Amino acid sequence: MRLEPAGAQRPYGEDVAGNTNPRHARPRYGAAVVAGVIAGTAMSMAMMLLALFRGESVWMLPNLIAVMWLGPNVATDALGLPTVVGFLTHEATSALMGVVAVPFVARLSTGRTLLASLAYALASYPLVFSLVISWANPLMFQRASMIQMTWGHLLFGTVFGAAYVWFAGRVAR
Repeated sequence: MRLEPAGAQRPYGEDVAGNTNPRHARPRYGAAVVAGVIAGTAMSMAMMLLALFRGESVWMLPNLIAVMWLGPNVATDALGLPTVVGFLTHEATSALMGVVAVPFVARLSTGRTLLASLAYALASYPLVFSLVISWANPLMFQRASMIQMTWGHLLFGTVFGAAYVWFAGRVAR
């Protein structure tokens, strides 16, 4: 058992003996899901704005994501069901990536959480893209710009870290 000054705050989820209580850890995962969805939405919006400024279709990337479920014939510039499927897939993946990040960021200070979130996005994106996307969605693997997608995922890491810190801090109070 460690001694603490009166009013000292323990890391979220720890009891007075320094043990992690799983009941207290659950809200961190909820915060990570919400932060992941917010970060995924911010990333999607930024990628769509970039496409708009380049004179490209804003629907192509979500439609490329939907190719994984609906086949290569949906990789068009048109708004439709594949676009919705692509957005929902991206949001679900963003929430999942948020949950996967929790063990890496849950007990860090605010500054370190932000840095770890950036590092996590930078390290996980090329790994997931080359191992999972190349297998699950070869058309997206061929057509998506690795540089553009890397910048998008760095934005994801930044927004995720900030949102996670805010939501996890709100839950801890």
